[in-house]
Amino acid sequence: MPNLSLRLRSLLIAILALGIFIPVTVLTLSKAYTSSLLQAKYSELKLMNLAMISVFEFDDGVSQMPDMLYDEQLNLPDSGYLGAITINNELVWQSASSVYTVFDPQTSTPATGDENFVTQFAFENSDGEYFAYSFTAEFDDGERYIPVSFYVYNDRQDFLQERDAFLRSVWQYLGALGAGLLVVLILGMNTLLKPVRLLIGEIQQASGGNQTRLMEDYPPEFTPLKQSINQLLAGEAEQRERYKNSLGDLAHSLKTPLAVAMGTSSLPESAREPLQQIDALIKRQLKRASAGASAWSQGVPVMPVAEQLIAALNKVYRDKALQLKASGDEGVFFGDKTDLMEILGNLMDNACKAARHQVVVSVKQLSRQTELCIDDDGPGIPAEQVERLLNRGQRLDAYTDGQGIGMAVVTDLLTAYEGKLSIERSASGGASIRVTLPAPR
Repeated sequence: MPNLSLRLRSLLIAILALGIFIPVTVLTLSKAYTSSLLQAKYSELKLMNLAMISVFEFDDGVSQMPDMLYDEQLNLPDSGYLGAITINNELVWQSASSVYTVFDPQTSTPATGDENFVTQFAFENSDGEYFAYSFTAEFDDGERYIPVSFYVYNDRQDFLQERDAFLRSVWQYLGALGAGLLVVLILGMNTLLKPVRLLIGEIQQASGGNQTRLMEDYPPEFTPLKQSINQLLAGEAEQRERYKNSLGDLAHSLKTPLAVAMGTSSLPESAREPLQQIDALIKRQLKRASAGASAWSQGVPVMPVAEQLIAALNKVYRDKALQLKASGDEGVFFGDKTDLMEILGNLMDNACKAARHQVVVSVKQLSRQTELCIDDDGPGIPAEQVERLLNRGQRLDAYTDGQGIGMAVVTDLLTAYEGKLSIERSASGGASIRVTLPAPR
């Protein structure tokens, strides 16, 4: 069950446990109840048998039984109870309740002083089944002691109906109990998992940059986890800030000696260009090292940055009278705003250099990524040069004024943010640069 939630796993385990517990409980109760009924039936038939023995007697060697017995069940026809007496396996008496029954007892005759209880007995000419209790006692007929066997039979139908009614009630009550337990379990799981949901919600808030630490009060079992996450958040923020400050210090330390060297009047012209390249490379590598999406940073809206860049580029390319516009969603970039301006600024600047009349920036927000598309109506980029332009670190002067190291910086930043860049032909015939900026994992 690797992909199932804790709630669903607990529910399935509870259903499985109830699916085993309820049938086993019903089976156990059924056996116990049946055993209890059989014991009660044994005692009942034994008492009826003793009642028959108590009124039986011999009169001048002839067996005698009263017309009406104390137990009314043996006096009423179709009562479900039958009584019989045999001497030497010959029927000498049967109860009034068996007047409509062809009575021919087949139960084995017990020895004198012994009893016999049979839970399933059938007469030869009857479809029904009976309980049968028999006992043999000796009576003096005036000359000798004669063994006399007494039989009591009871139809099993009432017994089976009573047992089935009990089982139905047990199934109904246990089923209702199981449903109630599932409801209680679901409510209990919701209560138990509430701290987990709160923790997940706070982590998502921290991941979106809306809070810097976990604030909720959690059960004692979650306290170490809360402390560890807060330490992680604080350490990550401190490390990023320290890393940023170190890079800034490094850039400042390198910038000053380079500026002094480049400002030297006696510097040979042949050394000036390599120093300029070193300065550009240092800026590029510092930008590349400090870039990268943070899972704990708040998203930066893309559209305001695009509009800010359009306002700046309108001034730079005022002589070309370009139409610069942005459309689409607001979009979100999970990273540093400066990096976003570096990416968009370089791409939009290159588009402005190539465009004849207009540059269009489109922003589209998807579930887990933001898509940027910069279209121009310039000459476009030849297909054979696209691969070189997309090759990280390669310089390509595809446009008239050239794009210098800007495109390499863009590819480095996109690599750091796990973004993608593709080049196609726009609807107006120029270049269409499509950039995909994913949300942090």
